[in-house]
Amino acid sequence: MVNTTLCRNLFVGVASPMNSMMNTMLHNKPFVVVTTSRNSILCCKLFSIHPFYFRNVFTTEIHSQSNFSQFISSQLNMSEADITRILKLAPQFQNPRTFHNVEQVIHSLKKRGFTEVQIARIMRMKPQLFGYAERTFQPKLKLLEDFGLVDQNLAKLLTINPSILGYNLKKSLPPKMEFLKEVFQSQDVLVKALLKSPRLLSFSLEKNLKPSFTFWQGWGFSGTGLSDFLAVNPDVLSRTSLTPAQLDLIQEIVKIGIEKESKMFKYIVSIVAVSRVETLNSKIENLKLCGLSAEEIWQLFGASPLIVSLSKENVREKMNFLVNTAELPANYVVKRPRILTVSLEKTMRPRFLVWQKIKSISDFNLALLTVLLMTEAMFVSKIIKGHPESQTLWTIYDNAISNGSNRILHTKSLTKL
Repeated sequence: MVNTTLCRNLFVGVASPMNSMMNTMLHNKPFVVVTTSRNSILCCKLFSIHPFYFRNVFTTEIHSQSNFSQFISSQLNMSEADITRILKLAPQFQNPRTFHNVEQVIHSLKKRGFTEVQIARIMRMKPQLFGYAERTFQPKLKLLEDFGLVDQNLAKLLTINPSILGYNLKKSLPPKMEFLKEVFQSQDVLVKALLKSPRLLSFSLEKNLKPSFTFWQGWGFSGTGLSDFLAVNPDVLSRTSLTPAQLDLIQEIVKIGIEKESKMFKYIVSIVAVSRVETLNSKIENLKLCGLSAEEIWQLFGASPLIVSLSKENVREKMNFLVNTAELPANYVVKRPRILTVSLEKTMRPRFLVWQKIKSISDFNLALLTVLLMTEAMFVSKIIKGHPESQTLWTIYDNAISNGSNRILHTKSLTKL
């Protein structure tokens, strides 16, 4: 006699009449003969029907957990721990038919240029998507490609928000894509917006996207101006109103003389719209302590919205270095805001020491900020290799980077404590 659950599991995917027949057989507790081989289990009933009939109908290929693990490990180089977790979330992958879907999905993504790392990331985040039949999966990929999301752009979008492939192909995804294309007025801008804010497609068309578009039109933005505003920070399409505190901040921006028609005003409003006022005020106060005025701070945010995402500690350490060590005026960062996005330990400090050494041994008039903002390749070729004392400069540079890495590791260990 054999465990009936085992036999029932063999018939996943068999037509309903056969399922009904099997349930009746198991209910009557029939004598079941089970023969096993490495990759298959043959189940037949010594009943009134010829056993060879059952052998032909119910013979099925069983992909065990080890077979699935071997396949995923070879295709995506995933760890056993990851594979075990995936099978807990999607045990159906061990079923032959679903396993075949997994193979097709992986093949389809690789054919489109997805790397193994990208596919593995998607599988970790949303393993259920890989169980979709090809007829369900392919049309969604084709729709995204038709709107300009191809090759690595498609890969980047789906590795951040793979849930997109779970959206309804008729009722959800196409209407959103059509609406957003009209909003951004070109396919290229739409692609950039989706890559900047992949969760755009997670917003409800009727509850978020359309009401938000109408809301921002009420601010006087229209046509290309509205498209440009929304492209700066597409997440503003999740907002259908602003709090009184947010409105007060925007009024402050107007009072200091930033014109509503300017690109800077659009940038700043988009920052205020998606930020918590308490967090924003805290970062403003932090920059004031670093020596910037309110007007200079808003100009800084308007010129480089990315700075708002930096932590207060990160900004304070960089400002302290620029003002106290490099002896630059605080408002220098308003003219060259990108400097605050440069790594202090891996770029600023090492290059400053090289620049300082060159100034001490030769006539060197290149501005420090220019040196700090160079690409790595340009800095090495023009500043270090092109100098007669290149070996000395290399030693200074390497030691500074090494010391900086040690400081980063030390800081991280203290943070964990």
